[in-house]
Amino acid sequence: MRFSRTRSTTSSTTRRLPIRNLIAALVAALGIGLPFVPARAAIDIDPDKLYRQMKVAYDKGAAAGWHLGDQDDYFSAVLDAGRGYELRRRDDPQDLEIKGVTVDLATLLSYDPLISNDAAEWYIRLAAESFVNDPQRGAAARALVAKLDAEDADVALLAHDADADATALSIAYPGDVQALLGQVDADLRAYNLTQDARWRALALQRAAQPAFPIGSVPQDLGRVLFPMVDSARNAGPGYAEDEREAARVIASHRASVHGLPMIGHVVAHDTFLVITAPADEYFGHTRLSPIGVHNELTRIGKYLDAGWGGQMTKDTVYVIDSLDDWQHQYPRDYELPRLYKRVFDLLGRENSPQAKQVQKDVRRTLLVNYPNSNEARDFLSS
Repeated sequence: MRFSRTRSTTSSTTRRLPIRNLIAALVAALGIGLPFVPARAAIDIDPDKLYRQMKVAYDKGAAAGWHLGDQDDYFSAVLDAGRGYELRRRDDPQDLEIKGVTVDLATLLSYDPLISNDAAEWYIRLAAESFVNDPQRGAAARALVAKLDAEDADVALLAHDADADATALSIAYPGDVQALLGQVDADLRAYNLTQDARWRALALQRAAQPAFPIGSVPQDLGRVLFPMVDSARNAGPGYAEDEREAARVIASHRASVHGLPMIGHVVAHDTFLVITAPADEYFGHTRLSPIGVHNELTRIGKYLDAGWGGQMTKDTVYVIDSLDDWQHQYPRDYELPRLYKRVFDLLGRENSPQAKQVQKDVRRTLLVNYPNSNEARDFLSS
C-alpha cells in the first residue's frame, strides 16, 4: 500500500467515537446514569514521531518486496500513528489521511480482530465509519463496519472469519512463513474463543503439513501449540484419533528440523507504541488512574466478600469503562490483560444476569485483544 503525504479532501466524515461502544451499551442496559464528563487522556508519544515511523515502515517494506510480514509491520505503524492523532491531534488533516490508509490496509490484509496483534478494533471501526459515505472508499468502509458488527454479535462467526481471513492471506501470499503460521494461530485463537474442538483439530492438521514452517514457530504460538501437541500424542484426554496422529507428525517434524527456507519474516509486534500508562493519568467517565483502578477492584472484591453480589455490577462496569479508555491509549500496557482478568473473575462472583452478560464481553475483549497473554491462555486450561 503506497504511503503518501497527500492530504485527503474527503469532507463527509464523522469525528465521534464508535456508536457501538461496549460500555455505553451496558450502561444503557443497566439504566446507569453517568455523572461525570468523559475524560480523554493524552497518549505519551508524539504523533509526528509515529507518523515518521509509519514512513520508515513503508520504505522498509517497499525495499524488501512487501512480504506479509512487511505489510503487517507497516499496518501496525499506521494503526499506532492513527491512534496517536485521534487521541491527541484529532483536527489535524493527517488524522483523516491516516484513517483512509487504515481502511485501505484493513481491506487489503483481510483485517480480523481475532488474528490481529494490535488491539485496534475500536480504531479500525472508527476509521471505517469516517469513510462510509466516501465515493472512493465507501464500499470498503461499509463492508468493514458490517463485518465488525456481525463478529461483535457472534463469537462463532468471529472464529469462522478468523480462519477465512487467515486462509485468504495464505492464498494472497503463497509460501509466506507469516501466512502459514497465521493460519494455525487463527485456528488456535478460534478454539480458545469458542472451545469448539473442530478449530483445534484444524490447527493440528495444518501444523502437520510438510510445508508448515515448524522451525519458525514464534514463542507465543509455540507456548500454545506445542503443549497441545504433547498432550495429544501422549494420550491426553479429549483428543480425537486424527488429532493424535497429526500431533505425532508435528512432533516428528519438530525433532528433525534443522532450519527451513523462509519467505518473508515473522512480525515482532513490540517495536511500536510499547508504553505503559503513567500513574497520574486518568481514564474513563469516572476518571480512574491506574492506581485507582487497582484500588477500585480491591474495594469491589471486599464488598463481594460481604455478600453484595449483583449490587456491585454498576461499579464494575465503571471500571471496565476506565480499562477500555486505558486500552485505547496504551494498547500494549502489560497491566491490561491482568486487570481484565481480575474484572472477569469479579463478575463471576456477582451472580446477576447483567454481570453474566458483561463477563462474556470482557472475556471476548481479553481473548481478541490479548490472545497471547497468560490470562487468555488460562481459558484453555480452565
